[in-house]
Amino acid sequence: MILAASNGTALWYLARGTGLVAIVLLTIVVVLGITELQRVATRDWPRFVIAALHKNVSLLVLVFLAVHIASSVIDAFAPIPWIAAVVPYASSYRPFWLGLGAVAFDLLIALVVTSLLRQRIGLRTWRAVHWAAYACWPIAFVHGLGTGSDGRVGWVQALDLACLAAVVGAVVWRLAVGWERDPARRAAGAAAGALVVLVVLGWSATGPTQPGWSRKAGTPASVLAKVAGSSAAGSGADVTAGSGATGTAVMTPPFTADYRAAVTTTGTSTETVTVDGALTNGAVGHLKIAITGTPAAGGGVRMTSGTVTMGPPDAPEAYTGKVSGLNGNEIDAVVTSAAGDSLSLTIAVTIDGATASGTVTAAKANR
Repeated sequence: MILAASNGTALWYLARGTGLVAIVLLTIVVVLGITELQRVATRDWPRFVIAALHKNVSLLVLVFLAVHIASSVIDAFAPIPWIAAVVPYASSYRPFWLGLGAVAFDLLIALVVTSLLRQRIGLRTWRAVHWAAYACWPIAFVHGLGTGSDGRVGWVQALDLACLAAVVGAVVWRLAVGWERDPARRAAGAAAGALVVLVVLGWSATGPTQPGWSRKAGTPASVLAKVAGSSAAGSGADVTAGSGATGTAVMTPPFTADYRAAVTTTGTSTETVTVDGALTNGAVGHLKIAITGTPAAGGGVRMTSGTVTMGPPDAPEAYTGKVSGLNGNEIDAVVTSAAGDSLSLTIAVTIDGATASGTVTAAKANR
């Protein structure tokens, strides 16, 4: 899935929706394959019916993936070439995570093609490709988490967790059935499944669901500038806090927003006070202030330099600049985006131990 376009185009929504549907359908395919058709067959659902379901859902996955890829490429907001659909790391947009999607797509194509040609290529070749293609699901799943723009949306997180639980549960069940007389291996299989869930949840909690993931994931500066630039231009374009969808104004100047932050102090002879927190209400985003200077007798520091970064949740450093004035609890700064848009900030903040609170007022800077 693609980072939200500033105008919330239908193509972007189509890319998001088809990507989510594809991972659900692929989960069904993998669960049916892992549990083995003959093991889940019943009188009401005979083996040939389940086999047909397995095959048809696999083909349906390809349909949704084709629409997902086409809508992602055609939407010009992010620079994704057609070749990136099948050649890993051929795009400058989040190359690693997008590359995983290309690998998963290639494996799925190999799985479907060899299944259709099973009678001609022989059982041994088909089985070898089939087992290799099982890697398609975890690669596609991680691709979705790393590339997707909905990592902090509650129902999407629930959907991802359900897919993960379904596949891990199928693996554990298969191991338990295969090792009925070996309780040690059954316990090891269950433990391994639990470990996989914990690792994925831990990585997701510290990576894709955190502010700034867009930049860390490899989103080009030009794309980040589009998000920040459209907000700074005051054109009415909105960008979601967290999901990337339209609807919640992020940073359209002028604005006054509430500010809540954590405060840390480092250094001895020269101290750096860092105020790092979130903007809410009048604007949604992230603001970090770092003031360096010598310790003052009554507390605080006598500033020698200061820096400021600010931006929406998915691009917390879209604006960067310097502190231009420090007067008691009021901080003045000017920040500029990659697109050249400048904002003047007036930050009224009260520091109470390890926390800070106040307001931030932003306006277009005079040039």
